[in-house]
Amino acid sequence: MMRLAAHLAKGCMATRVGAALGASGSPWRHMSTHCHPRFRTGGSVSALCGSHSTTSTTTRPTTRTTTTASTTAHHHPLIDLSPLEGPAPTTAVDRTARDAVVAEMRAALQHRGYFYAKTTAFSSSYIQSIYHFASACHALPADVKARFHPAYSGPDIAKPELAYGAGAVSTVRAWDYSRTKFTQASPTSTEPTGATVVDNRYPTEDVLRPSYTHVLDELYSKQNLLAEMLLVGIAEMLSLPSTTLSDMCHGPDGRGDFGTIRLLHYPGSPDLTTAERAVANVGIAPHTDFEAFTLMHQDAPGLQFIPAGETEWIDAPVRPGEFVVIVGDVLERLTNGVLRATPHRVKLTEHTRNSIIRFNALHPDAIVAPLPAFVSDDRPAAYTPVTMRNHMETTIRNLEKGIPAWDNERNVSRTATYVY
Repeated sequence: MMRLAAHLAKGCMATRVGAALGASGSPWRHMSTHCHPRFRTGGSVSALCGSHSTTSTTTRPTTRTTTTASTTAHHHPLIDLSPLEGPAPTTAVDRTARDAVVAEMRAALQHRGYFYAKTTAFSSSYIQSIYHFASACHALPADVKARFHPAYSGPDIAKPELAYGAGAVSTVRAWDYSRTKFTQASPTSTEPTGATVVDNRYPTEDVLRPSYTHVLDELYSKQNLLAEMLLVGIAEMLSLPSTTLSDMCHGPDGRGDFGTIRLLHYPGSPDLTTAERAVANVGIAPHTDFEAFTLMHQDAPGLQFIPAGETEWIDAPVRPGEFVVIVGDVLERLTNGVLRATPHRVKLTEHTRNSIIRFNALHPDAIVAPLPAFVSDDRPAAYTPVTMRNHMETTIRNLEKGIPAWDNERNVSRTATYVY
């Protein structure tokens, strides 16, 4: 995982959650992770696949098997977010529609850990333009890409993805972009000594046109619009004040989140070098994302999830018109385990696969710890406090030291529950 390396190289309290979401007593005791036998079809959400059943559980499984189930045996919730777009509702009909979407988000994220989001934030032509730009980025010669490490990483420049789990050798190539510790105002920065240095973190226009920073910063802004909507919706679905999470994202200085875009390319097995084929065992290894939630778009199959409360890997269908919203470590820690970070991986495939990723984090200085609404005598805090920055940097440093983010023996994430 090289997505935070660029950061490292460059140097609201909630109200008590209403009982509507939980059982008696502490509202978050005994929250079942059993999947709804059928997601609502009368509102904005629908099941994309056939019927499914699973064993109910109130806690995260301590061990997961490594079997894979057919996609057709599972539900993949699809939610139309249009009632959340635009200004606050002013009519009873609008409020009812918004409340229905919020309830559907709660059902999907609690019982599955992800959903497919239908939104007007991105046109299909715009998404295709990003894939076209990503192709141009990945087509650059290896010696050129090597100049921009760690913004670029991949086995073709001998800088592969860090291993999430012991023995993982990934084929993924990644171009990363983040606003953190980087200003768009000027391609130069002034050091404390007064010396002016050129920031060559990303490709310049003499290497790649249109401008790398222009294209990806525009994408970042568009993703922020969707992320803001989701942050408000997630807060409301948890019966928190609506700005709880967005305030933690923006921070008191308004600098925004510790987020990252990744343009990922997975060559098909026939396109790997002989040396790569000899050692590669995964497209990207099992893990949970370290941030609050992820927006993911893919152009071909290969992604797999372990849904909340389940033990099998399932295939994630390709939905050209939607992004997948995936719960990350930070939401698990903030909700004291009410939401669970969703394990996922990408298989080796014969075909080429590409994806557009946005990791949505909190402000670097935000404290990631169970919010008071999710802590009680019956449900004490199960996660230690840490800043967003420290959580990210510790995770990356651990990976660099060979400390895995994934437990291969128990088939569970180490990062979501890491003790600081």
